Amino acid sequence: MIRQLWGRLLRSGEGLLGTPTQPCLYCNASVKRFAALDLPICGRCTGHIAWIEQVQCSHCGRADHCPDCERRMHSRLMLNRSAVRYDERMKEWLAAYKYRRNERLRDLLAAMLYRSYKRHETDFTRTGAVHLITYVPVSLQRLEERGFNQAERLAAWLGVRTGISVVGLLKRRRDTAQQSYKGRAERITDLHDVFVWDDDALNWILTNTPERPINILIIDDVYTTGSTLHHCAATLAEKVDANVYGLTWAR
Repeated sequence: MIRQLWGRLLRSGEGLLGTPTQPCLYCNASVKRFAALDLPICGRCTGHIAWIEQVQCSHCGRADHCPDCERRMHSRLMLNRSAVRYDERMKEWLAAYKYRRNERLRDLLAAMLYRSYKRHETDFTRTGAVHLITYVPVSLQRLEERGFNQAERLAAWLGVRTGISVVGLLKRRRDTAQQSYKGRAERITDLHDVFVWDDDALNWILTNTPERPINILIIDDVYTTGSTLHHCAATLAEKVDANVYGLTWAR
């Protein structure tokens, strides 16, 4: 009898005090407990994530057949892995972050990227530990328009979680139109000679990283045909002996 009465009092107290809630980073719904411990979103939003559960293309990390990798004869990019498929829902999430400046979504996208890194860590470390994390640079024009480089921010967050140094190794010579609006051939020619080494970063590499080859992980938000990452990897390999791996949020 006493035990039953005590249970009723506890339940009554919980009802009066309420259980602490937290907002879902995407939809802002109040939730008592996040569906996944490492993702600060509600169960409904968690269910919308188009995770790449199984890699079909061992090179680019695509979840289905990849004609782009079949046509590519040679690349300095060792491989790429991605967290999610770039479906309509994931496009909306990325657009909310990049173009509508919902900057709190960085923590969500970065947490998803980190989960993918841990899942594929053995792929990234097949030639030894990752020495450096870098990112795809944006032009000054894009930086002024958007206010930030999303790839740089994701890389910085990943560096904190992994303890790996993050260094901006590349610069962009000129602006290019969004690659998603172009055909494959146009992407290849449009990116020719766009990326160059940052001289200060190159000097830092030569001074502080005696290991050769250097294992570099380069971060971007989306891998479409891979033209951007492949050009970046080729540029990196021009100056130093490096194994370059790619990690993107979406594929």
